[in-house]
Formats: sequence, C-alpha cells, structure tokens
Amino acid sequence: MEPELTNDRARREWQWLCREVGETAARATIAALPGNRRPYPLNVARALGVALPPEEKLPRLHKPADESVMNAALAQSRRALRGS
Repeated sequence: MEPELTNDRARREWQWLCREVGETAARATIAALPGNRRPYPLNVARALGVALPPEEKLPRLHKPADESVMNAALAQSRRALRGS
C-alpha cells in the first residue's frame, strides 16, 4: 500500500516516519489503518503511536542542485529553443 502524499510536507513526514520506524513497518501500518482512514503520514504516525516533529525538524526532500549542473541544463534548454 502507498501513503497519500499530497504536498512536500507530507513527503517529508513520510521520509521521517520511514527513518524512525522503518519503511516496512510504516507500510504495514497503512494496511492496518482502522475504518476508512486515509493513509496520510499523520494517520500512520498516530496508528504507530508516534508524534511527528515540527516542520523545521523534518528532513529535506533533496539536496540543493549544483549550480554548474543547473547552468548546463539551462544552456541545453536554450540551444533546444533556438533550434541549434
């Protein structure tokens, strides 16, 4: 079963949950959610008895891109737009 990740915060919460309890346990909890509860990270955390941390304590989604990589991608896009 898949978690319902509707925004970046939810993705960051899911990453945190997987680090804290393990992805296998988190996914098993989704399957065992009572009633018709949606598999949001908050509901999974509650079912596990875990409190999610404040937003500033959540992991980043990705590392900032290297500026040289971004510049190369921009240059390639400009060439494609010019038809070169």
